[in-house]
Amino acid sequence: MTEAPWSSDMAWPTGMSPFDPFDAAIQADPYRHYAWLRAHAPVIRAGRPEAPLYVVSRYDDVLAGLKDSATFVSTPPGGEVIPGLLLMLDPPAHGPLRQTISRAFGPRAVNAIEAAVRTLVATRWDAFLAAGGGDAAAAFATPLTMGVIATVLGITVADAAQMRAWTNSAVDFIATRIRGVVNPDASVDSYARMRAFMADAMDRAARDRAAGCGRDTVIDALAALREEGALTPDEADGFACLLFMAGHETTTLLSVNCLDQLASDPSALAWLQAGGSPAAFAEEMARFRPSVHRLTRYAARATTIGGYDIPAGAAVRFLIASANRDATRYADPERFDPGRLGAAHTGFGAGMHICLGSWLARLELRLMLERIAATTASIAIDGARIPVEGGAFATSGLTRLDLSVTPRRM
Repeated sequence: MTEAPWSSDMAWPTGMSPFDPFDAAIQADPYRHYAWLRAHAPVIRAGRPEAPLYVVSRYDDVLAGLKDSATFVSTPPGGEVIPGLLLMLDPPAHGPLRQTISRAFGPRAVNAIEAAVRTLVATRWDAFLAAGGGDAAAAFATPLTMGVIATVLGITVADAAQMRAWTNSAVDFIATRIRGVVNPDASVDSYARMRAFMADAMDRAARDRAAGCGRDTVIDALAALREEGALTPDEADGFACLLFMAGHETTTLLSVNCLDQLASDPSALAWLQAGGSPAAFAEEMARFRPSVHRLTRYAARATTIGGYDIPAGAAVRFLIASANRDATRYADPERFDPGRLGAAHTGFGAGMHICLGSWLARLELRLMLERIAATTASIAIDGARIPVEGGAFATSGLTRLDLSVTPRRM
C-alpha cells in the first residue's frame, strides 16, 4: 500500500509553505506550489487528518480522474442530491437531465443572443473607457456579467442584483446539504427565495407563451421543458439557480484575469490590435489563468491515482489549473501564448461535467476582447490588485483591479 504523503510532512523549498487548500496567500498565487507538486508529489493529502483531501496535480491524472465518472462521483457519501444541480448528479440521472437542459443552454441558444451581448459589452466598455478606467471588477466586469446573465435568463438586471445578494448564503446552504453535514449558520432562506423567484419567472413565461408572446430566453426554454414534462418543476428551478450562481462569478473573474493580462503585458494588447484572434486569446486565458482552480470528486471505491492509494469515500481535489501548466502536455507552459496551437485544456473541466456555461463565457470574452482591441490604445495597472480569498480554494483571480485606460484615435 502506497499512501500519499501529507503536505505538512514534506520538505518544501525555502520560502514555500506546505500546500494548504485553505491558505489565502497560496490562493492568491498558487502556481509555484503547483509546479513543485507536479514535479515532486503529484498526489498529496492535505486538510484535516480525520477527513483528508487528496490533491491531484498532474495533467494525465486530472484528466483521467475527471473522465472516470464511475470511480470518481460528484455526490459525496451521505450527501443529498438536490434537484437540478447538474454538477452534483451522477449517472444514470446526469445524462438525460444534461441532454434535456442543453436544449435550453447549448451553443445554438447562446449564439442567438450574440447581438444583445455585443451591445452590452460595447455599452459597458465604452463607459469604462470614457471614464479613463477605475476598478475593472466593480465598474466593468461585474455589471457586464450581471447584464449578460440577466439577458440569458430573461430577467431584469435589478432582479439579477437581488439574486446575487442571495448567492453566498444559498451556496453555503447547498454545500452543507450536498456534503451531508450540519451547519446551523447555513440558512435555507436565500436558496428558497431564489428558487421561488425562478419558479415565478417560469410561470410568467408559460403564461406569455400561451398568450402568443413568449421570448427566446433560458427561462422560457426551461418553462417549456417543464410544461412538456421533460423537467420536473424542482429540476427546472434548481438548474436556473445553478446557472445564475455558477455563471456570473466565474466569468467575472475570468474577464478580470484577461484585463490583468492585457495591463501587465503590453504585447498581449498589441497582439489583439494586430489582428490576433480574440477567441484564441480567451482560450489561452482559460488555460493559463482559469477562474476555477479545482474540482472535487469522491472515490466510489478504493482505487489508485499515480500509484497512490485512494480509499473509498475519500474527497479528491483535481487541480485543473495545475494540469493546465503541465510541461508533459504543453510546451513552455508558464508562458501566456494566445497563438498557441493544439492546446486543449481543462480550464472548463473535462468529462461528463464539462462546464455547460463555457459557451456563454467564451462568447462574452470574445466580444469583450474584440471591443477592447478596436477601441483601446493602452491599459495599465493604476492602483490595487486584490485577490480572491475563501471559498475553500475553488476560485482564483482578482476581486479588485484598478486600471487606467486610453482610447484609440479613430
